[in-house]
Amino acid sequence: MFSSTSQNSLSIHKATFDIEINTPLSDEENNHQRFNVGFPKLFRNVFNHSKKHKVLQPENEMTRLSKTLMKSNETTETLASMTNNTHNNDICLFSDSPHYIVRIAGTGNTDEFERLIRADPSKLKVANPVGLCAAHNAAARNRVGILALIAQYNEDLNIEDKDGWTPLHHAVRNNALNAIEFLLDNGVNDVHLSKQHEAPIHLAVIHNQLKALELLLCKRPDEVNLGGERDKTPLHYAALIDNVDAAKILTNYNARLCQPCNSGSYPIHVAALNSSNQVLSHLLAIAKSLGYDTEHLLNFCDAENHRPLHSSVIGGNIEAVEICLKNGGKIDDQQEDLSTPVHLASSQGLIEILKLMFNCQSELKSKVIRMTDVQGMTPLHKAAMGDHVDVIEFLLDEGADIDVRDISKRTPLLVATLKSSVQAVCYLLSRNASLIYRDETDRNFLHFIIMQSLPIETIGNILFTRDNYHTLFDQRDQDGFYPIHYASREGQVNVLKTLIKHGAEINRKTNQRQSSLHFAAEYGRYNTCRQLLHTPGFKRILNEPDKLGQTPFHLCCQNGHTRVVQLLLHKGAQFTKTFEGNTPLHEAAANGHVSTVDVILQGHAHLINSINRLGMTPLHLAASAGYVDCVDLLLSKSAKFLINIDGETFFDLAIIQKQKDICLTIIAHDRWKEALDLKSLKYQTPLLGLIEHLPECVPVLFDRCITHSHNDKKHEDFHLTYDFHYINWMDTKQIDGKVYRYPMLPLNMMVKFGRTNHLTHPLCETLLRQKWVSYGCPIYILDLSFYLLFLFLLSYFIITYPSCNHTDPISWKNSVDSCSKHNFISFQNDAKTFQIISIWFIVLYCFLNFIMEIIQLIHDGLEYFYDIENYIQWILYVTTSIFTLPFLFNQSWHYQWVAGSISIFTAYLALLFLLGRFFIYGIYVIMFLEIMKTLLHVLSLFSILIFGFALTFCITKPFVQDLDLTNPQDFFMIVLKTIAMMLGELDYERSYLENIKGQHFNTTNLIILLIFAIIMPILLMNLLVGLAIGDLMQIQQNARLKRLATQVQLHTNLEKKLPSKLIQRWTKNEYVVYLNKGICKRFSTVFKEWIAKPLDVNNVLDSYDENGTERVLFVELYKQKRRQKDMQRQLEKMTDLVRLVLQKMEIQTETESDDITSNDKNENFLKMQKFRHVFNVTRRFSHARSTNGNNPHLFTHSEEA
Repeated sequence: MFSSTSQNSLSIHKATFDIEINTPLSDEENNHQRFNVGFPKLFRNVFNHSKKHKVLQPENEMTRLSKTLMKSNETTETLASMTNNTHNNDICLFSDSPHYIVRIAGTGNTDEFERLIRADPSKLKVANPVGLCAAHNAAARNRVGILALIAQYNEDLNIEDKDGWTPLHHAVRNNALNAIEFLLDNGVNDVHLSKQHEAPIHLAVIHNQLKALELLLCKRPDEVNLGGERDKTPLHYAALIDNVDAAKILTNYNARLCQPCNSGSYPIHVAALNSSNQVLSHLLAIAKSLGYDTEHLLNFCDAENHRPLHSSVIGGNIEAVEICLKNGGKIDDQQEDLSTPVHLASSQGLIEILKLMFNCQSELKSKVIRMTDVQGMTPLHKAAMGDHVDVIEFLLDEGADIDVRDISKRTPLLVATLKSSVQAVCYLLSRNASLIYRDETDRNFLHFIIMQSLPIETIGNILFTRDNYHTLFDQRDQDGFYPIHYASREGQVNVLKTLIKHGAEINRKTNQRQSSLHFAAEYGRYNTCRQLLHTPGFKRILNEPDKLGQTPFHLCCQNGHTRVVQLLLHKGAQFTKTFEGNTPLHEAAANGHVSTVDVILQGHAHLINSINRLGMTPLHLAASAGYVDCVDLLLSKSAKFLINIDGETFFDLAIIQKQKDICLTIIAHDRWKEALDLKSLKYQTPLLGLIEHLPECVPVLFDRCITHSHNDKKHEDFHLTYDFHYINWMDTKQIDGKVYRYPMLPLNMMVKFGRTNHLTHPLCETLLRQKWVSYGCPIYILDLSFYLLFLFLLSYFIITYPSCNHTDPISWKNSVDSCSKHNFISFQNDAKTFQIISIWFIVLYCFLNFIMEIIQLIHDGLEYFYDIENYIQWILYVTTSIFTLPFLFNQSWHYQWVAGSISIFTAYLALLFLLGRFFIYGIYVIMFLEIMKTLLHVLSLFSILIFGFALTFCITKPFVQDLDLTNPQDFFMIVLKTIAMMLGELDYERSYLENIKGQHFNTTNLIILLIFAIIMPILLMNLLVGLAIGDLMQIQQNARLKRLATQVQLHTNLEKKLPSKLIQRWTKNEYVVYLNKGICKRFSTVFKEWIAKPLDVNNVLDSYDENGTERVLFVELYKQKRRQKDMQRQLEKMTDLVRLVLQKMEIQTETESDDITSNDKNENFLKMQKFRHVFNVTRRFSHARSTNGNNPHLFTHSEEA
């Protein structure tokens, strides 16, 4: 490896190479000579330098020597001689760099360059780090020989760098004339545009390469008008930078003066706009020399109809303006928006240009000063908009009409006011501008002053000296707004004081009959209201209603401005009703302003149950709008639960509007039972409405129905109380004199609307358990006992009485299909006594159940047909009747015993459903039915394959060769055989191996068997098993919910059929569980666990613990909220104290001058030094009181904040 010195030399070599590529072109030739000639001299200087100095610095001298060596052409040979070194793999030679050819192209060393490209011509396309190829560097450094070599190898002389520049671009940029001539002679693309849309001719103009420009035009004179960026010609670029020499060269080659760019601007517009006075003068001179009138050139218009004079005024160049005026430019020429140069100069405040234009064309002065633009504005309007007082003065002195009006009927005074040009307003007032004019909306000068928040003190010094200023107070706009209304609405207290001081009346009304106090109260302008209420005659507007019957008190309550509410109450505001019957409390509650509601109820609690014309109380409006705090406050203030004219309670409105938070607030309140006991015309009870529309509130309600005795769970008397009053509610209706009962309506509504997940709540499960234990289980055990007796007798008869003891059909006589006993004599003679008794009991049981099923069908209607158990019952009793009835007539037939086989199967299937009503078996029965449904769904699809393979086997006959396909029984046997094979019973040896020689389709049978074995036993059976196992957890969860829903339906059907008094005796609306007295243990016997699920109180206790933690947290938050309110009251008291001190000291603060509410975006801060001093004094006073044992001061952190 090289030493550190060698590595440093290589690093210096690389750095020198990078510097050399970017060496300035001006030093290129000297550098080239230095590389070849100056090396020995520089080498000697190193040692001469070391002799002159006694202290030799070898490191610096060696570094200098290394640089000199690497800059010489001998560096390549020196490094090449090192290739024989054993460590040559560690050296990066300079000549091996891919960028080396770019450097050589810049040096002009044709021999070395030719050697490089002869070995690899593709190096000509290699770019250095700055994106230049060999052709670019050669063109930039005027190396014609290198360019000739590149052309000799047929390489592209139009190659682009990273900016889209070709070699011709670089040659023009560096004024490499020989390279330019060579490239043009070799037919390069001289109109190629770079990424900046610039051709070589444009670069020549931009970089002032005049010789290159002359050469380009000499070779390519047709490109003098070549379009570049936005189709700008070279003459546009010359006009842009005031390159008059380039412009002269371009015009010598007949550059067109009348060619616009894409934006419609001509070169003369560009020159006028960019203060290119030399080019502008040259263009006009060229026009004259060509015999054109200069006025014709100055009348060129761009896309916006600008003439050169307009452009020169916009550019603010007085010399360009003077040139245009001297050459025929007119000051009355109008652009697209009808603005003249005088308008443009006035709007920019160019007084010198205005004077120049008027001096040069004084004959047009009187005309142009009255000309209007598209908005009907004169130059005086434009000057007033820009607050250019000197221009306004000049125009007025030149005869401008001070009260001229635009198309919106605005005078210069109104325009200046609208644009907040205070100096212009004051000057126009001093020049006696008229005050009587108003705009198209009938707003006058004073309206605009207030709307724009202009300083009334500054303008008022001049305004109120006018004789007719009082007329401004009595003028209103189209909406009926007087100036005092705007001042009140915007909270401009100083303006309001000034207006009142100068005679403005506060009882003026708008078109909606609203006074200034209405606006101040609506927008919460406390200081404005206080100012109005301290004005004589305020009582006339204090309680005056508007068109809707709303007083100022209504409006401030509607928007929740509590301080204004307190102020108006203190001044005697009355609680009147609007035309719709709403009190101020209605307005505050309907908009959720709880602090305002609290303030009103503190002194006027009688309003809490007031109703409007629709029968709505404040509680109705707050609940309907979803304001939780208001509803909670009104409930705590003992608001009555009234109904509106539609019979709706506040709870109904909350449910209808789906206000979840409101419903949760009602449930959490202490008056929740009172609210839930309300009757509803729409929902009957609030709970039914919650189940239908807000099911997420139902579990919270159920939690409240479970209460505990006290906090100690280990106490002997600790118990849970389940309140079933709401979920066990029964509805009764009388139709045509007959009473219909609908028991457990809330639970049935959960089933109806799919809220079965709520049935798993401990409250619902406990209710269903109690009903099952009290009357459901005894009734069903009794029913089960009779059914078991029926099943026992039916099973006994089938087992003991021979099935072949019957009469076969005549067609079966002497047939193998007939039984061994052909002649049946008499049932009475053959049967035993117990068998006869069994038949009679079975027939009687079937008859009674027929009657019960018909009654149930009439009662349930169409719902009867939705239960699969009813179909099983009918099949059971019909087939049993067919089986047993012939025996009573001493008959026994073949088909009778077929019905008996069906009946005994359905009897045991029905027993399965009966046992499903018990908890321990119910979930498994429902799971069985769910899996059966899944199986039927799958088999209904894949039965296609079963029948397909069965028909295939009918053709190939792998099992029996003498099948008769016309016999349905044979085909049915084939189908059954296919199903058996699907279950894995292929019977391969007997059906295939033993009979392989006797089969006609032996090869086909084997192929079909292989396909069958893959599809049916493997794929299909695995699919069925996967479905059964994969859905097992979901099926179990759904089965639990369906079991509860089925239990609800069973209890509902029972309670409809049983007497109501008996149901009331068996069912209680309250159930108490003592957890520490062993009562639960007595119920947890094996028998009780079989008939009913034991109570699980762990979930209830867990939720109780969570609720206890939440209650503690809620109490703490409530305490903190109370402390914050106390601090807020103290802060308000201190603020009032500071305000009184300020009033005594006659200090006016920004909070009083600008009446800003909390809704305003820009908050003003206290900046006056006296106010800060008073505030600090007050703070120290509060601190002194707190150290004496009083309340701690509230301003400790004010300065920090």
